[in-house]
Amino acid sequence: MRVLRFYRTAIGKKAVVAVTGVVLFLFLVLHMLGNLNIYSGAEKIDAYSLYLRQFAEGFFGFGGFLWIVRIVLLAAFLLHVWTIVLLVKQNKHGRPIHYRRKRRFAATLAGVTMMVTGPIILVYLVFHILQFTTGTWQPTPYKVTNSGIGSAYWNLWHAFQVWWIAWAYIAVMAMVCMHLKHGLWSMFQSIGLNNPDRNRSCRIFASVSAIAIFIGFASVPLLVWAGAVPPPPQHTDAVDAALLDVSQSFGQEH
Repeated sequence: MRVLRFYRTAIGKKAVVAVTGVVLFLFLVLHMLGNLNIYSGAEKIDAYSLYLRQFAEGFFGFGGFLWIVRIVLLAAFLLHVWTIVLLVKQNKHGRPIHYRRKRRFAATLAGVTMMVTGPIILVYLVFHILQFTTGTWQPTPYKVTNSGIGSAYWNLWHAFQVWWIAWAYIAVMAMVCMHLKHGLWSMFQSIGLNNPDRNRSCRIFASVSAIAIFIGFASVPLLVWAGAVPPPPQHTDAVDAALLDVSQSFGQEH
């Protein structure tokens, strides 16, 4: 097939890494913005969580669209990591030893680092979903609302009261954003946007994006663990009814 032949080339692999990288980057931005709803209180972030599951409910059922998004993201992540592994191997065997040694060493080090931390991030994602999405793995108190979904504020607050969970989250996000900075710069190179006139802007964009996303994600476990975020209120039937109303208004706003 023509697609497979293109994928076997270095250009094809770089294109796949760039496309899947953009998908993952956009997800990180949206997920971070969603997490920041925690600073607006339990009602806001729980309503946002419910809204995500109600989105396109008429076509996919309750929570169906969200699971489709998760499957697509998992496929993009696995394809992204595997293609990077293939590129590192291809570059290692395809370049002479003395050709631009310093630049080659930096690229290889970045690639190898991704190969090491990539599986760590994947394992963490599995436990993250089991803990906060399905509630299968519950090292801390886990609460379900009357809508049948996990209470985002309650579960996040209790989870990040545990120091090793909070700091593991921060450490993994540091790894993710380290990948992101290198990945965004590589993407600009892959699609041909890098040149002397734009290199500085591309590097600044990559660095600022990585730092901003790290701060956005890491601030939640850090501030919850530090006691800056108030404990969750007790959910009652009245609160859940109000949550449903907020979720519906949230959908109208967006």
